[in-house]
Amino acid sequence: MAEVFYFQCMKKNLSLAAIGSVIMFIVLRIQGASLITSISKRGIVDLEFADTYKRVQELFSVWNLQTVKINVWIDFLFIIAYVSFLSIASKLTAAKWRNNSIKQIGFAFSRMAFIAGLFDVCENTLMLQTTAGSFTSISLQFTFYCATFKFILAALIILYLLISLPVIVKK
Repeated sequence: MAEVFYFQCMKKNLSLAAIGSVIMFIVLRIQGASLITSISKRGIVDLEFADTYKRVQELFSVWNLQTVKINVWIDFLFIIAYVSFLSIASKLTAAKWRNNSIKQIGFAFSRMAFIAGLFDVCENTLMLQTTAGSFTSISLQFTFYCATFKFILAALIILYLLISLPVIVKK
């Protein structure tokens, strides 16, 4: 009985996290629309991967820094939403698998979502430092690697969830 209640709560939380993630993604896209230009086709993501002083200056020459800062601050809310979604989805998905090894991978991914979020928090903090003009080549490299590891972890979790779809639908 308690287990059924637990899974019902988890499903409700998954729905809330999914809705929150979608809403925050849309808000970020709308608020950061002006960051997409001919030299920054990926918007704020271009700053995440700007690993040289020259690239940062190139981006800042066409961007409104206040817009960048607001976008980064909004992203902190998105982090809460997507980490919650990926963690809960991985945990619920893992519970559907009969194969114990795959089940354990799902539970590990549930925890790794928080590591991805931690990388994102570090990356955002460094980007705020960059927008304040207080950055070095080392901080830009660190921002780049935080973004890289965040995207790799998130992609692995999403891949696990996609591979698990037939198992989820079957049950």
